[in-house]
Amino acid sequence: MLGRERELARLHGWLADGHPVFVYGPPGVGKSSLLRRVATDRAAASDGGEVVHLPAAGLPVEDIVQDLFHACFETEDYKPGRDRMRRLMGSVQALLVVDDFHGGPDDLAALVDAAPGCQVLVAGDEPVAWDGAKALRLEGLSEADALALLALEAGRPLRRDEADAAGELVAAVRGHPLTLVQAAGAVAAAERVSGTGCPSDAGTGFAADEPARAVGLAGRLSDEAGRLLRLVRAFDPLPLSSSLLAVLAGEPVGAAVVELEALALLGRDGAGCRAPGRFAGLVAERSGAVRGAAGFAVHLTEWMCAGASRHEVAVESAVICHVLTEASLAGEHPAARDLARAAAPLLARTLRWGAWRKVLELGLEAARSLESVEDVEYFTHEEQVRRRTLGIAAGAVAGTAAGLAAVVGQSAAHGGAAAPGATHSGAAAVTHPVVIGIGVAAVVAGGVFMVGLAGGSGGQPEAGAAPASGTGVRIPSASDAGSGPSVSEAGPGPSGFRPPRSGESDALTDGPRLRRPPSRNTDEEHRTCKAVVMPTETFGAVAAEQAERHRMEFAVAPGCGDADTLAVDDRTNWKAESASCPAADTSGTCTFDVVFTPRTPGLTYSARVTMLDASRHESMTLKVTGTSPQVPPGAPTEVDAYGDETTSVFISWGYVPGRPTEIEISNGETSTRVAAGLNTYTWRGLQPGTHMCFRVRAVNSAGPSDWAPLDPPHMVCATTAANGG
Repeated sequence: MLGRERELARLHGWLADGHPVFVYGPPGVGKSSLLRRVATDRAAASDGGEVVHLPAAGLPVEDIVQDLFHACFETEDYKPGRDRMRRLMGSVQALLVVDDFHGGPDDLAALVDAAPGCQVLVAGDEPVAWDGAKALRLEGLSEADALALLALEAGRPLRRDEADAAGELVAAVRGHPLTLVQAAGAVAAAERVSGTGCPSDAGTGFAADEPARAVGLAGRLSDEAGRLLRLVRAFDPLPLSSSLLAVLAGEPVGAAVVELEALALLGRDGAGCRAPGRFAGLVAERSGAVRGAAGFAVHLTEWMCAGASRHEVAVESAVICHVLTEASLAGEHPAARDLARAAAPLLARTLRWGAWRKVLELGLEAARSLESVEDVEYFTHEEQVRRRTLGIAAGAVAGTAAGLAAVVGQSAAHGGAAAPGATHSGAAAVTHPVVIGIGVAAVVAGGVFMVGLAGGSGGQPEAGAAPASGTGVRIPSASDAGSGPSVSEAGPGPSGFRPPRSGESDALTDGPRLRRPPSRNTDEEHRTCKAVVMPTETFGAVAAEQAERHRMEFAVAPGCGDADTLAVDDRTNWKAESASCPAADTSGTCTFDVVFTPRTPGLTYSARVTMLDASRHESMTLKVTGTSPQVPPGAPTEVDAYGDETTSVFISWGYVPGRPTEIEISNGETSTRVAAGLNTYTWRGLQPGTHMCFRVRAVNSAGPSDWAPLDPPHMVCATTAANGG
C-alpha cells in the first residue's frame, strides 16, 4: 500500500500477539483500504487464515452480530441467543474485520463477546474505549508519498511549474489521501478537456482552493453523472447497492458510475457505492440542487411493495432506517408511516431485529403525529410482539418454562396461532411458535428460528389495504405470501438445520453447520452460481509509474457476471476495467482488463480482483502479482551556489524526481552526502576569496542519477567573500 507499510506491520504484529485492534481516523484517510489489505494478507497467508469481513455502516450492533453468525453458519433463519451464540462462535477461529463501526464501548463489547474465538479488527471515525485493545490513529500520508499519490492519480509526473502548488496542497490537507485523489482527478479532467496536457483554467490547478476546483469539475459532469452524484450524496455516509441505485435513480446508471469513478467522486466496495469526502459534496452542490434522503421514502415503499425480497430488504436495512429518520425530521409523516409499514414485516423475517426495532419506533412516531389510531395500534402491537419474542428467547435460555408458556399463550392468542385455553409445559413450551407480524418464529433452546408464514394478527392491515394517506401504495399483508405451515409441519429449516430442542446438545452436529471457510461463499448448495477461481496472473517487472495492461476473460452462466461489481482491493497500484460481459439473463464470455501501475520502485505487489453474481456472491476471483524494480532517481533541478560568506559556499537545489535516499554534493575532488529530504548544503572550511565549483546528484539503492546541472559546464561556481568585503 502507498505509504502504509509501517501501519500494516503494526496491525499484523498486534493481531499475531492476540490483541484486538481499533483503527480510527477521519473519513477518507484510508481506513477501509488498510483493513482490506490486512484481510487480503491474512487470506493469502500460507497457514490458510480465514477472514470474515463485515460492513457495519448504519447497522445496530445486534444486526452486525446476526450478520456475523450468517457469515459463519449455513442457516439464514436462526437467531441464537447470547449464550448459544458464544458457544457456536467459539468454534470459529478467524480474523473478524468490521468496517464503518459507529457504536460505543458497550456495542463493541457485545460484538467481541459474540466472537470469542476470533481475532478482531475494527475501524471507525472516532476512538472507542476498549479494554485490552490496541488503537491506531491513521494519519495522512508523508509529503513524499502524498506527492507521489498526486502524480499517480493525475496520470503523469508533476511538472516543475506546479510542484510548489502541489506541495502547498499536501501541507494544507496534511496528506489526506481522498482529498489528494479528488484534487488530482479534477486536474486530470481539466487537462482532458483542454487537450494540451495543462489545465484549461486556473480554477482547476493544484493552486486553486477546493471550491474553485469543485466549480470547474461540476461544470464538466454529464447531466446523468450530476444526478447520480447528488443521489448518492443524499445517503452519505451509507453505501448504496447497484440494484438500489437503479431503483432510486429511475434510469440506467452504468455510464454515470464509470464517469464518477474516473474522477474519484464515486467509490465502490463490497457494501456498495459511496460518494465520500467533502469535495464530492461540494461538486454535488455545484452541479445542482441536492435532494434530501427523505424524498426517497416513496421510492423505497414502492420498491418493497412491488416484490422486493426479504434478503434485498435486509441488505438495505441501514438505508431504510436512514430514510425513515430523515423523513421524520422533515415532517414527512405520511411517507414515513407508509415506509415503516412496508418494511417492518420484511425486516422481522430477516432477523435484523435492530433495524426492525428502529422502523417500528419511527413508524409509531409518524402514526402519532398523524393521529392515526389504526397505525398506532399496528406499530404498538408489533413492538409488543418484538419484545415478547426477545423475552421468550431469553426465557428459553434461562430455562424459565412456566413464564415462557404464559407469554407464548398471550402472543398466540392475539395472533390466532394457538387454540383458546391451551396450556404448555416443559419442552413443548420452548418449541411453540410465536406470531411476529407476517412471520412465525419457533422459540427454541438458545434462540429463535423462523419457520414460515402465518395468518395476520389483529394489528395488521387487511390484505390489499391502502395506507390511510391515500398514496395508492399497497402494503403487503400475511395472506399475500400464503399460509404457513403449522408447528408440526414446519420440519427442518434451511440447509437441513433442525432447531435444537430443550435439553439437546449444543454440538455443531446438532445445530447449524459451520461454513468452510467463513469468509468466502463456497457453499455450493446455497449459491446461484459456481465461483470461478482464475489462475494467478503474473505481470512481472513493471517500472514505477508505468502501466501494463492484461486482458482477462472467463465463461459466465446467466446471472453470474455483473460487470458493475468488478473490483480490485488495491486501487492505488491496480485497476480492473470491464470490457464486455453478456446480458444478465444470458451466458457467454466476460472480458475485463487488469492494469498494473506500481507506485513505488523496488517492491512486490499483489491484489485480488473480484466480480459478484446477481445474488451478490463472488462469481469470479483472480489473484494478480507484479514487481517494480528499483531505479536510480532523476537528477536534481535548479542547482545553484552562493559565496556570500568568507569561509563557506551555500549550495541549493530544487525538485528531485524519483525516490532518492541521499543527495551527493561534489567539488570534483571530494564529495559529501546528505539526506534526500534536504535541499541545501553549506560547504565550509574555505579561505576568503576562494573560487570553487560544485555539482549535485541523487542516489538510492539502484545507483546515482546524472550529475546536475545537466547543461554545460555541468558545474555551478561561487567565490567566497574577501576579508573585509
